Amino acid sequence: MSEIENNAIELSLEELDKIGGGYKRPAEKAGFTIYQIQKGDNLTRIAKNHKCSINDLLKWNPKITDKNKIYAGDYLYIKK
Repeated sequence: MSEIENNAIELSLEELDKIGGGYKRPAEKAGFTIYQIQKGDNLTRIAKNHKCSINDLLKWNPKITDKNKIYAGDYLYIKK
């Protein structure tokens, strides 16, 4: 980490990856679409837009440990 003006902190992509749960596009998985989380998204909105339940999203994406904490830029698997 390096400090920049006004005590803000600049993070490398690797550091952001550790904090945000991973921004590298995951490997393709048969039967699934990969969705990149957008700013302002939440699991309710994503589930509604993809005609599935929050529980489905959690089952398909076990890396989500808190359904209230998802990060813009991260990726989710969504069953086709």
